[in-house]
Amino acid sequence: MHSEQKPIYLCRNSKEAFKLSQHFNSKEKVMALNDFINNLFKKHPNINMPYRVLNGIEEKLLWESSIKQYKKSSFDLSNIESLSETASQANRLIDQFLIGENTLKSEERSEEHTFFNAWRLIFKKYCSDKKIITFNSLIKIAIEHITNKDISIDYPIHFVNFGFRTPIEESFIGACKTQIDVTFFEEPKIEPYIESRIFLNEEHECVQVVEWCKKQIELNKKILIVTPQLDQIIDRLTSLLDKTFHPKSFTPSLSQEKRIYQFSLNTPLFHLSIIYLNIKLIELSARGFFNIKELKNILSHNGWSDNQELCLRYRLINQLERKRRGNVSVHELIEILESTEGLNDLIPSLKKHLDQIQASHHQWKKKRTPSAWIKTFDEYLKSIQSSLLSPKDLYEEGIYEAWNKITETLTSLDNLLDEISIQDMLDILQYYLKKTTHHHQHEGNFKIDILGFHETTYEIYDATWIMNLNEHNWPAPHQYNPFIPIKIQHDGHINTHEKRHLHATNILDKFTHTSALVTLSYAKKMGEEEIFPSPILYTFISSKPHEDMNFNYKKNTFNQDVIEYIEDNTSIKIDVEQTVKSGIKLLEAQSICPAWAFYEFRLGAKQLEDDDEENLTTRLRGNLFHKTLEQFWMEYKSSFLVSALSKNELLNKIKDIAHKNISTEKKKYPRILSEFFNIEEMRLIHYLENWIQYELKRGDFEVKETEKNIPVHLGYLKFNIKIDRIDEVNQNTIVIDYKSGATKTLNEWFLNAYGELQMPFYALYASDKPIDAITIGIINTPKPQWIGIGRDIGLLKGIKDASCSSQYQSWDELLGFWKYRISDAVKSYEMGDATVRFAREKDMAYCHVKSILRLPERTLQFEEASNE
Repeated sequence: MHSEQKPIYLCRNSKEAFKLSQHFNSKEKVMALNDFINNLFKKHPNINMPYRVLNGIEEKLLWESSIKQYKKSSFDLSNIESLSETASQANRLIDQFLIGENTLKSEERSEEHTFFNAWRLIFKKYCSDKKIITFNSLIKIAIEHITNKDISIDYPIHFVNFGFRTPIEESFIGACKTQIDVTFFEEPKIEPYIESRIFLNEEHECVQVVEWCKKQIELNKKILIVTPQLDQIIDRLTSLLDKTFHPKSFTPSLSQEKRIYQFSLNTPLFHLSIIYLNIKLIELSARGFFNIKELKNILSHNGWSDNQELCLRYRLINQLERKRRGNVSVHELIEILESTEGLNDLIPSLKKHLDQIQASHHQWKKKRTPSAWIKTFDEYLKSIQSSLLSPKDLYEEGIYEAWNKITETLTSLDNLLDEISIQDMLDILQYYLKKTTHHHQHEGNFKIDILGFHETTYEIYDATWIMNLNEHNWPAPHQYNPFIPIKIQHDGHINTHEKRHLHATNILDKFTHTSALVTLSYAKKMGEEEIFPSPILYTFISSKPHEDMNFNYKKNTFNQDVIEYIEDNTSIKIDVEQTVKSGIKLLEAQSICPAWAFYEFRLGAKQLEDDDEENLTTRLRGNLFHKTLEQFWMEYKSSFLVSALSKNELLNKIKDIAHKNISTEKKKYPRILSEFFNIEEMRLIHYLENWIQYELKRGDFEVKETEKNIPVHLGYLKFNIKIDRIDEVNQNTIVIDYKSGATKTLNEWFLNAYGELQMPFYALYASDKPIDAITIGIINTPKPQWIGIGRDIGLLKGIKDASCSSQYQSWDELLGFWKYRISDAVKSYEMGDATVRFAREKDMAYCHVKSILRLPERTLQFEEASNE
């Protein structure tokens, strides 16, 4: 043993090692476990170590390759990123808990287990061929050499934060014990006085924590805030702290000023504005085009080209919005710039850099090695004057250093990958930027430390507040890894309920000993939903919690004498005739939720959406179905005429009509690839041939009307409706509506007390003659079908009569119910009813004005909510 030597403090990772080193003021030797093991091998060059340890991105790529190579897998590989992460996690657990190959094989119970074991064999072969290993494999090798005395350790070790240890860590510690003294570092502890507090909601809790901070800082106290939800609440918490202590920081030029608080939560590099801009600039050159929104964001950013031209770039943005919708290529963007009078000479730098982006787009079509791509990206960003490569302050220098570390790491991928495409390289770069975090250390005299539950502190504080102690936050929910049999996970105590509960209790206990005064808190509600305290909280509470529910909405904090409350559930009555543009959809919305109809159809509120000019939309496909069927039935007006055609004649006729319609749409939408239209033409012909053959099985029928426009006056409202088709069968009139997308059940279409009114409307107003049946033809399915209801089920095979519902005795009674529903919706709309009232939330799925309706706050509105 070497107990006379100065000990080394060994931490699990570099972040913990850095914090402990700061605590010791660098007077003690502190190392991360991976650095320690690497140093052991460096000190013993006689040990042949042919392997290199995988970094995170290399491990991800190897798992993806392994999964793709195994052809028998039935997994959807479109989500291979998630699949590889889960597989990688399973492999780490197997190594950490020393699970043997025989155990894995004997417990193979599902396809997931079989596939994973096959992937793992491929992964291990990759590693062997490339002479690389995972970090856990390195630990196993180190354990063997330490145990055999091939590697000597010369100083005692204090293991830091190894309270919960995996079997592989136990083995490593056991090997170390054969040579040196091993102890476990105990953090300083204070016996605390603990109080507990309950708040109305999480916002209220946050506000009270900041108020507590203010009082403590006035007393010159050093304080600690701890939360298991740091990544979720950090924006809200730091915003409140800045408003209280640093109001000047909301000025952009002062955003990096010194703070009184510090937190160690890191931000993914991908989400930093300057990094995200550069990724988008690379992506723009790779793709050669972007949509309007993305181009606006790039052009309005001052992080590239000459920012002195920034104001003039907005003229280009305005021209862009006037002339184009959907996607715009770089070539088209340059044309717009050149054709805008006077603009080309005013922004020469932008013109030059757009030309460079266009040139790079053509140059990047060939595959390259990862290191060649990194060099290409660096030259490209320099050529367009990216500010990322020219940092102006410490904050930007930190981001630039982080970017350089990533590009250095990606350069090493040449060892694993051959030449790859620009898209593959971009995917790898984006993945790594999302997984790599960056923490900018504000300067300042820190009086407030903010920590997450999985972090460590070695400080002693005057007071501590541990917040967000609700059951959904702590202990953190756990899901079993699907690639390891559950029996193995249970038997190996990988993550049992008891183990998680004990671990969570110990972590909370650790933070309760950081000061003499400790506050534990949780909220009673999240939005309108009631939430509950963490089950481990009761272990620490010895007295009755202080319940603070004094948190009201802002409307109650103002002077009531000067506030006038108005009802917003009723509008002005309609007493003048008006044409309804949206037809039956208006009445359906009024029937489901009056406020929906008011805001969307009376006020004209709607979603802002870019037109998709480069893809065949669902609406365009539906229109092609309707137009082709309309032209076919206009020529062949009865089953008799269609039956006279041979199978080939029928097919050729459908092909002829479909081709003409597709050709017309091609001219209207020149930006949609011709191949898309060709595929749609084949699909259209296939489904329509199936449909017409299906219709011929009906028996005799005559097509009376197709795509018929019918004006309907109801009260002060004038509707113009278009009906797909009206047939006559044995002097009975049937209204037919085609559906080429997903449809609903018979009850939803025809028998609801709210919602769908299209087919009932047709039954009442499609013709001067009585309508005997209404039906929907489901076209684009392998098995065409009718969904309908009528006076007699014999009118059309597949439809029902009124007796299918116990509520209605006859067809005429059903017509009466529909008339009442439509009349009620018309009257409600005319009276100005704009109440937020609905029976089922799923009926609001297609409502585009939900944000205006304030659904979560509907109980606070001043209206008669009869549904509540």
